[in-house]
Amino acid sequence: MAEKKSGARTSNSVNVSLRLDPKTKYLIDLLARDQKRTITGVIEWALERAADQERFDVSSGYDGPSFRDMLDVLWSTDEAMRLVALAFNKPSLLDYDEMRIWETIKASPDLWRIPNPTVMNRLELIHLNVEMVQAYWEPIIDHVARHKHASAIRPFKLTEHGVSEGDVKKMKTTPPSLEEFDDEIPF
Repeated sequence: MAEKKSGARTSNSVNVSLRLDPKTKYLIDLLARDQKRTITGVIEWALERAADQERFDVSSGYDGPSFRDMLDVLWSTDEAMRLVALAFNKPSLLDYDEMRIWETIKASPDLWRIPNPTVMNRLELIHLNVEMVQAYWEPIIDHVARHKHASAIRPFKLTEHGVSEGDVKKMKTTPPSLEEFDDEIPF
C-alpha cells in the first residue's frame, strides 16, 4: 500500500540567479564536465575553496580563522542570532539595514543585562539579553522600519510592548567579572 506523503517540505537550498559573462560560464561548464559535477556543484566547490582561503579577520594574520572556520559561529536558522553573531564578530560586514537594527539594539538599554550599554568601551555577548532580542525580534524590526527616516537611532523600549518597568529592571544583572574568582586552583 502506498504511503501518503506529507504536505510540502521546506527546501534546504536557496535559488540564486547569477549574471555571468560567457567566458566564466564556459569555464564553469568545463569544470563541471571535468569533475563530473553539476554547475551548482562546481559553484559550491569553488565557494568552499574560496572560504577556506580567505581570512575572516585579516588583523590576526595568516593564522587567523577562515570564513569557512567562522561559518559555524555565524550561521543560525534564527535571523536574530545571525545578526547578533555577525555584529559581535565582524560588524564591518553588516549591510545598511542590518547596521540600523544593530545600532537600535545597541541604543536600547532594555535589551541589555547591564544598566547603560552606551557607556561601555567594548560590549560583550554576555552583556546582551539575547533571549529578549529573540523574543521581540519582529517588534524590533518593525520599530526600525517605523523610524527608518529618523536622523538618529530611536531606542526600542520593552515597556511599549507590555513589559513592566519592574520586570525590565529585574533583567538587569551585572555579569560576573573575572576579579571575583580566586587565582589559585583548588585542586
